[in-house]
Amino acid sequence: MPTFAYQAADGTGQEVSGTLEAVDRGAAVKQLSSRGLQPFKVAEAKGAKGEVPAKAKTKTQAESASPPGPIKLSNQHLQIFTEELAELLEAGMRLEPALKLMEGRPGDKTPHRRVAKRIGDLVREGHPFSNAVKMASPSFGELFGSVAAAGEAGGALAAGMKRQAIYIAKSREMKGKVGAALIYPAFLFLAGAGLVVLFITYLLPKLTSLVESTRGSLPPMAKGLLRVSDVLKQNWWLILILIAIASLAAFMYARSPKGKPVWHHWKLRLPFVGGVLRASLHSQFLETLASLSSGGLPLLRGLELASKVTTNVYAQAQLTKTIDQVRDGAALSRSLERTNLFPTTLLEMVRLGEHTGDLPNALRRAADRCGRDLEKNLEKAAALVQPMIILVMALIVGVMAYMIISIVFDTISQLRPGGRR
Repeated sequence: MPTFAYQAADGTGQEVSGTLEAVDRGAAVKQLSSRGLQPFKVAEAKGAKGEVPAKAKTKTQAESASPPGPIKLSNQHLQIFTEELAELLEAGMRLEPALKLMEGRPGDKTPHRRVAKRIGDLVREGHPFSNAVKMASPSFGELFGSVAAAGEAGGALAAGMKRQAIYIAKSREMKGKVGAALIYPAFLFLAGAGLVVLFITYLLPKLTSLVESTRGSLPPMAKGLLRVSDVLKQNWWLILILIAIASLAAFMYARSPKGKPVWHHWKLRLPFVGGVLRASLHSQFLETLASLSSGGLPLLRGLELASKVTTNVYAQAQLTKTIDQVRDGAALSRSLERTNLFPTTLLEMVRLGEHTGDLPNALRRAADRCGRDLEKNLEKAAALVQPMIILVMALIVGVMAYMIISIVFDTISQLRPGGRR
């Protein structure tokens, strides 16, 4: 009978490992589950009895051991995959049968079907689900992998996938709302930009010739625009090069180890956008920590996994300090307060949970409140984008209209009898 090496988490969240004998890998997983263990890696031990010789491996097995390149998923297919997996896991199915069912009919080339098969093959080879999704497709991202790892460690993968499905659906909905809200402002922006170019390059020089023929003078603002127009016409290529260099330098700095935390911190403080990002961070972190704590995982281990839910480097660094403080004996609410990432109302809910001894439910209530705040912030940001762009374009067009009227009025005044000479 083959021997299988396994790694699993016990009821307290501690990692255990060992070997056992079973007919196949499925039987080994059942044995571990009957012992109250949550396996995340089960593989046949090398040199074990019954192992198929390397030369006898079929072509299909070889392809499974060396999967082809990653599969790209659109946001729509990513949402479909996550929702289907969450529904199957919530219905009580184990991970492997659920992935097998999601593969669909043989030969189905739909991206989320293909990625389900790829992940299923990797899981059957012994890879943890959180690693398998990263190996199968880069479209899942760090956030998805962290949520999956947290769910595996706490035995709450179904809840984690459901939470991730809701998050992806809300993100897609928000992008759709923002895209629809930006159609009209984008048209106004393009029309306004075309009007500015037409005014500076054609209309203003014509008006200048008219004013000079009457021996008049242009307003100071018009003279400044003419100088700007001359500079743009003569040095447009140099300006484009400078813009490209500045953009590349900013991009490289934002991705560097020193600049990335600064950029991520600045993003959290942006008007409107920063509020959305902070509310998303609060909701994801607190909900993940609540799921892990209610699953019996120790608080420190839950904090370590929940801190990886966000992709914001600055927030991760602050949460790492929180873990160190809790490890030294500080209260969770006090440690979170020192990060300056969480509002007072949420910290009070966490503090009440600590005093009542019902921290998981307190965290979940705080996460629900954050979810409501996130929806409000998303609606507010989408509602404010359009009027702000319209206001900016109105100011630009208004300034140009004022300038044209001023020039025409001065020119007419000079052409009248007794006008300025």
